Amino acid sequence: MQTMPKVEVVRAAWEAYAAGDVEGAFQFLSPAITWYPAADHPGARSHHGHDELRAWLAEIATAFSTYRMTVLGFQDLGDYVLAHGLLYAEQDGAPVIDRVTVWRCTVEGGLIVRVDADAVTAAPDEHGRWAGGSD
Repeated sequence: MQTMPKVEVVRAAWEAYAAGDVEGAFQFLSPAITWYPAADHPGARSHHGHDELRAWLAEIATAFSTYRMTVLGFQDLGDYVLAHGLLYAEQDGAPVIDRVTVWRCTVEGGLIVRVDADAVTAAPDEHGRWAGGSD
């Protein structure tokens, strides 16, 4: 049996989650997955296995009045697949998270075994240019 390319495993998981099919997304996650949220994300620093991920998703659903992960692209970088996009959350109608996020996904045996999230903390300057960029 041929396994899906790593980038397609990650894409399928995110597309299922974005469509509201959490259990569909879990079919692409190893039962032994470890998920490391970005440092500025409230709560535990890591989540291990399906049960902890389900509990975390339940926490997110009660902690935030709005919570959206929007993935804008995927790239296979060999050892891992990079997904990048936007994370937005509100509590009682006020934004508390609004940033670019990258998720580094390690895929082994056709399943995501590890996700390392990181917030992009750079901000544009007063001219709308990003640090290190050019006109």
